[in-house]
Amino acid sequence: MFSKLKSRKAPLSLSSVSNVIKTSGAKDLSPKEIKGKNIDLKVINQLGIPRSSVVAVAYDPVQSLLAISTTNNDVRVYGQVNVEVVFEFNLKHPITFLRFIKGVYLVCWSSGSGLSILSLHSKKILGTYSFSGAITCAEADPSLDFLIFGLNNGSVLFYDVDRMNLTPFRIDNLQKKVLPKEKMSHVVAIEWHPRDIGTLLIAYDKCAIIYSLMSGEIKNTFTYQLQKGARAFEYSSYILHGGKKKLFSSSKDITPDLTSAHFHPNGLHIVTTHIDNSIVFWDISSPTPLEARTVFETHIHKPGNPIPIPADGFNLIEDVKWVCGEDPENTKLLICGGDAHSTNVVHVLDFGYTLKYSLTSYDKQSEFYASPQLGQRMIPITFYLNETNEKEKLVSIQPMNDNGLPYFHGGHNPAYLLLVSNLGQIYFVLFSDNAGGQGSTDLGRVVLPTSVSFVHPPLTSYNLEEVFRMDWYSIVSSRQSTGASSKVRSLLIGGASVNIGFLPKPIGANDSIRNILITGHENGLVRILDVTKGEQEQMENIVQVGLRETLYDHGDPRSLRVKFVSCAFQNRELLVGLASGEVVICKFGKNTSRGTGIPQGKDYHDTPIHHQNGNAKLLDISGRISGSITSSASFLPTNLLQVEPSENISVMKMSKVGFAAIGYKSGRLVVCDISRGPAVILNLERVSEHLSTVTGNCYPTAIEFSIMEYGNDGYSSILLLVGTNCGGNLLVFKINPMGNGGFEVVFATRTIQLNYRTSDPANAEASCISEIIPINSEDGTSAVATMDNFTRLSQGVRIPGYVITTSDRDVRVLSLPKTKLSHKVVEDSCLKCSVVNFRDQGVVLAILVKSGFVKFCSLPALQDIVDIKLPKEVYSQVRGSLESGLAQQSNLLSTGELYVRSSKTESVYISVYEKVKFKGGDSTTDLLFNATAVIPPRPTASALSWAKGQASYMTTAELTALIAGPNRGHPKTKESELAFNISPEANTAQGYGGYGMQQQHHQNQQQQTQRPYDPPVRRSTAGSGGVGSQGFMRRIQDGIQQVEETFNDYANSVTENVTEGLADQKKSFYSSALKSKVGL
Repeated sequence: MFSKLKSRKAPLSLSSVSNVIKTSGAKDLSPKEIKGKNIDLKVINQLGIPRSSVVAVAYDPVQSLLAISTTNNDVRVYGQVNVEVVFEFNLKHPITFLRFIKGVYLVCWSSGSGLSILSLHSKKILGTYSFSGAITCAEADPSLDFLIFGLNNGSVLFYDVDRMNLTPFRIDNLQKKVLPKEKMSHVVAIEWHPRDIGTLLIAYDKCAIIYSLMSGEIKNTFTYQLQKGARAFEYSSYILHGGKKKLFSSSKDITPDLTSAHFHPNGLHIVTTHIDNSIVFWDISSPTPLEARTVFETHIHKPGNPIPIPADGFNLIEDVKWVCGEDPENTKLLICGGDAHSTNVVHVLDFGYTLKYSLTSYDKQSEFYASPQLGQRMIPITFYLNETNEKEKLVSIQPMNDNGLPYFHGGHNPAYLLLVSNLGQIYFVLFSDNAGGQGSTDLGRVVLPTSVSFVHPPLTSYNLEEVFRMDWYSIVSSRQSTGASSKVRSLLIGGASVNIGFLPKPIGANDSIRNILITGHENGLVRILDVTKGEQEQMENIVQVGLRETLYDHGDPRSLRVKFVSCAFQNRELLVGLASGEVVICKFGKNTSRGTGIPQGKDYHDTPIHHQNGNAKLLDISGRISGSITSSASFLPTNLLQVEPSENISVMKMSKVGFAAIGYKSGRLVVCDISRGPAVILNLERVSEHLSTVTGNCYPTAIEFSIMEYGNDGYSSILLLVGTNCGGNLLVFKINPMGNGGFEVVFATRTIQLNYRTSDPANAEASCISEIIPINSEDGTSAVATMDNFTRLSQGVRIPGYVITTSDRDVRVLSLPKTKLSHKVVEDSCLKCSVVNFRDQGVVLAILVKSGFVKFCSLPALQDIVDIKLPKEVYSQVRGSLESGLAQQSNLLSTGELYVRSSKTESVYISVYEKVKFKGGDSTTDLLFNATAVIPPRPTASALSWAKGQASYMTTAELTALIAGPNRGHPKTKESELAFNISPEANTAQGYGGYGMQQQHHQNQQQQTQRPYDPPVRRSTAGSGGVGSQGFMRRIQDGIQQVEETFNDYANSVTENVTEGLADQKKSFYSSALKSKVGL
């Protein structure tokens, strides 16, 4: 699969001879012999999603899986934290329709490439199909075998997913039958009746139609017309004529085209949306609209004051979802679009409990939809930074519940909303009745799949650190002891991670080290997660720090973008650098304050100043802490570093000994003592003060803290090493203790022009030091400042060391204060460097270069050892980032592992290993399909609706016989058996939604009568009646309830073959029973 590694010796040059001479007296830290032919590379994992690439999404609450299609012509299926499977296609057009069917199928449809059926079990493409006509819409049900497609010519086709063939059943253009004078219309939308599989709602341009599959007849037609004098007549005319007013207004009725049609969860009402943003509610038994409204205006189909014509533009309604609470009668209508003033909100019409259908007049139902009982509100969404000239808007809503109930298009008591914008961005919103349904974007308690977390919010900072196991697990255990496990939940729980323990160990494997990924995001979010090979699936190994609720955005949400993150796990301190130039100082602990923090949006005017040094000050923001980080032990924002006027940050570093250094683009250097303060102990206005010969805008580009011997001191000191641009200069500061217990920063020395051969000679600022790596000169181990060495300073410990500086062309090994031991000019641009421990035999300097090689060099002589070529498949993925320089944000670890940035929101994890040590193993992918996750039965209509003829009872077997015909083929794949095993037909004892609803199942011509679905009793609501006294109302309600119970019992005794005559008798019985109960 992977290309062979390319090994070559560097030619002998003057520089290599000079290096040998200069380092002749130094100990060789590298292994004696490394055989390049024995070293190989292997891709272990890929993380992330291309930014702004999401096209369509689908969610399966039973399997708890999320599918996302992207503009890269692939479909990515996600489960619990680390479960991810990518299906790649060779298509001309991206996939725009995704649906999970029968628990084991994922159907994908593309307008230019047809239908593809994927298996969640085998993770393969089972079949494809190309339609002869243009598809305009599609519909699917999670428990049924069939896909419904609407065509451009107005006809409707049915595709059998289980047998992978087009069925003979077809529905011709129904609008042509009911409106023969109208132009030929395509199918706008199709929706299955939520409680009757024998009924469809089919929408065309000019009408919506209720169609019975059982009888093959149109049950009702809904045509929305506006007469002259209606409130919306002039408004709709203006919209339909492209925003132009007609000189001579017409008295002809207006029929706005439909854009969508949806059932109420109880199936008794429908809603249609139109091209003029009308939202029209209907009773399925009547062709007269109950209510027509827009997002803000009501009763627009009735005479009255004309609706104002929009002056600020027109935003079409993009998507509508009719969702319900735990009780399906408690509903909300979610709308994105339709607001001329904003495109970043979801409007919620909270209707509450639906009025008693049999006792409520049309006028009361009209008022019910015009004035939602629980009010109308908006959920605002903060859009991410838009890097295009196109205006962003929300275009689709995907409800996501966590109760395993797949019906009502996923809208049964949704816990989250997944929103997709026209720019390919995704936004998650907390949404549940328990939270008041208000909607919240604080996802600090929700763990997203790792790859999804890279784009929500989009990644803005990326760093991977090697942390001692003890330091990391002490944080994890502290969080668990404060209840983090019970307060944090995973968005998805489906699938299972593949065991990758058989994969090769890297050349420097160290079981005492954890690979901790720290990502910064827009909206002030920081995520910290353990990505050590094979152990990412543990949800406890993820820490999320949401800062937006605590900080002030200065009127611009973009100022909260996290630009830099640096964490010292040994002393549990975190630095977060923001786009505003502010630095948040966080310390790990439990929030002891029981207050509610501060109102979001409050500035820092009244915030106390903890310490100040010149124009740099530390604010005490511990009293502002709010949001999800207060629920358990976490990194809490305690202080905020501000420089006035604000300056952009260029680099920053949090040391393991409690000191922090921040460099600014202005040339400023600020050093703080965090552990013992916090206090600003240095505020150097310009680093060029110590570089008198350097010209241009010189500022810090790399910072590191080290504990080593400086020169011939005979003891070690805390050294602050600062690299700059303008030729690549190294500044060395000593951090010395003072008599009062504090510390001071003292300038020690400088070394200039360490990058005199830049790849961009025209740009002086580009010639910078990119990395500083201090190592022990005796054994090659890291000489980065640690708390262990810090506590030994009082004992006069002596740590001899080297300092390695790297830039885009030059690599140097220095012995402080100014001795240049060796120097290497990289032929290609140097992107990232690291000192790698090679099988405990010594250390080598690994260099990732622009051409796609990893070079191993000896230390301290910097002689070439071997060049390792990235596999072709990997190089094609990361080539863009290598050439653009984005790969400078990659990470090379001392273990020989590489995390290479392939895009702004993607990375590739590669392991360098010895082939002789690895015998190989089977390469498998994560598991997706759960054979024990049973699909609950569909909800069924109430006995009252059945008796009135508003719903028909059709079994799944009858539907299959009708659509697939008598000559339906036999199952072709293993997936057919798996789908049946978890289907409602094979699990008749399963109930739905906690209401005891079960579906009748007929098999082998034997009748199995099950207790039918007993819909929950609706709560009494204001305005639900209006006839006579309250006592009389109770008589009617009690009578109706007893009638419904009578019909529930009656329905249990009805056989499978119900004739039309028997249906008429039921209706007659209903009428007489009602009269007898209410005394009429």
